[in-house]
Amino acid sequence: MPEGPETHALADRLSLLLVDETLTRVRFVDPKLQRRRAVLEGKRVLAVEARGKALLTAVEGGCTLYTHSHLFGFWRFADEADALPDGAPPRLLLVTVRGAAALYAAPSISLWRTDTLDTQPYLARLGPDVLDPAVDARILLAQMRIPRFAKRTLAMLLLEQDFAAGMGNYLRSEVLFQARLSPYRILQDLTTGERRRLANALLDVPRRAYRAKHDDVLPPGKDYLARTRARFGFEVFERAGAPCPRGDGTVAEIRLAGRRLYWCPGCQH
Repeated sequence: MPEGPETHALADRLSLLLVDETLTRVRFVDPKLQRRRAVLEGKRVLAVEARGKALLTAVEGGCTLYTHSHLFGFWRFADEADALPDGAPPRLLLVTVRGAAALYAAPSISLWRTDTLDTQPYLARLGPDVLDPAVDARILLAQMRIPRFAKRTLAMLLLEQDFAAGMGNYLRSEVLFQARLSPYRILQDLTTGERRRLANALLDVPRRAYRAKHDDVLPPGKDYLARTRARFGFEVFERAGAPCPRGDGTVAEIRLAGRRLYWCPGCQH
């Protein structure tokens, strides 16, 4: 699943195609959504933004398109709709004079009145977005004081979108390595200094990964992990058996909270 940096970079790309342009063609595979396409078609796009791992496309008239790719969804872009790849039709097609954007295989697509977006189930439970410029260490430290998070292991906590939206699996490994914290630690047991290190890493690592997207020179066919690996440079993720970048041991691979995690037992305590 694309994580926060990839989703925010995708919002940037969609913005270039859609914002301030009129949607000349809109098509949904879902018949119920297709019958409502008039709330988008012929309307000017006001904004495209990412929240956590969801994309929100707002149009004039007070409607917002919500999409979430989950594990299998992906976008394709072309100069015109007829240039999109043959095969299974996209679940969503958006066309302007600048080109076409098509979303394939995504299970979550819906239309919302913009003033009711806060009631959308996924958005309603999101914590602070680590890619949001308005989110700072003070806000994340306040999250760490919320009682329901106190007894979570860091390995579990850093995958929970109600704690820190936009986080995901490769970011989890890289954040814990930068913060020098073991994935087995319990949040309530962290010292004040350890909490500050964690908050700072939660801001720094995703934002460096996002900035790397703007220097991306890999061809469009590469997957998002290949792009991130090449431009951002993983310290520990998918580097099992390699020497620790700090020289304190060997990177290990474990499975925690149902996902692969990479860390250095020598320097993460």
